[in-house]
Parts: sequence; C-alpha cells; structure tokens
Amino acid sequence: MGVANTIMALAEGVEVMHTTVLGIGERAGNTPMEETVMALLTMYGIDIGLDYSKLTPLANLVQKLSGIAVPTNRPIVGSSLYKIQSGIIAGWYRNCGEKYPTEVFPMHWNLVGQPHAEVAMGKGSGPDSVKIWLDYIGMSASENDVLKILAAVKSHSLKTKKLLSRDDFRKIAEDILGQRAAA
Repeated sequence: MGVANTIMALAEGVEVMHTTVLGIGERAGNTPMEETVMALLTMYGIDIGLDYSKLTPLANLVQKLSGIAVPTNRPIVGSSLYKIQSGIIAGWYRNCGEKYPTEVFPMHWNLVGQPHAEVAMGKGSGPDSVKIWLDYIGMSASENDVLKILAAVKSHSLKTKKLLSRDDFRKIAEDILGQRAAA
C-alpha cells in the first residue's frame, strides 16, 4: 500500500515523499520509487523531473549491488515485463504493438529504460506467436501447419519447463514443414 498511501499523502498536501529503489529497506513497507513516480506521471500527469529512462538501469544496479533479486514481473522494471508469451496478447502486439504500443502495454518500454518488447515462445503461446516467430526465421506456413507447430512448441515448453530459444523453434518448424529456415 506504500504507493497508494504516498500518493494520497501528496494529494493531501505532503511536500516530501520518502521512497527507495525497488522498495528495498530495513523492513517491509518502503515505498518503491519507480512505481510511485510512474503512477504520478501516467495517472496524474505530474512529472517530477526525473529521467525515467534510467529507472530500469538503476533498478538493475541496485539489485546487483544489494544482492536482492526482484520478480521478473515486477511493475515498471521487471526483466520480463515486455516479453509477451500469451497468444492473445501476441495477436494484439502483432496487429498494433509497434505502431500503438500503449494499446498493449501501460507505457512505452523506452520511457522506463526497458528493452524493446518481444514475443516469447512457450506453453502460453498462440497461433500469432508462431506466425511472428516464423517471420523472424524467414519461413511461412499454412494455418494447419501453424497449429501443428504450436502444439509442438507447447509440448516442448511443458517438457523443458522453459521458454524456447530461436534455435529450438527453428528445429520444430523445420521438422514440421520439412524445409530449412533462412539463416
């Protein structure tokens, strides 16, 4: 509740907020600076003058120096925040993500210093994910073959309990389509 409490205090006239990077501190209850400043900016239009593109690099440095790892899905600075595994979200991204990224994400990755959004391939992927990755490797497939590749991708991901690499995907696609991918 640190972010909400801090924003309410500011709305009531408090002039100084006490936050820490990633909310790291001696005990629980420290307000995460990156979440607070982005809420102020995106929800209330209050720019406190930071270079917001430094938030992710700063969070990464604090994690490294403190030895405290944060979840990959952490708001604003999580390392997998802009990795799309869900098939339906991959479809949205395919249709509008490059041109209108805030239709898919709460804010543009550049704003907070995150790497460019990417579609990941795993157990939650869908047909659009496969089509995107086929484009990456220079291959095309019929709708029926896309579904066969998708089934093999899901099986591989469930068996290995990991996302697929491009090489993993390329091998599956080549096995199913019987053709070599462009290098």
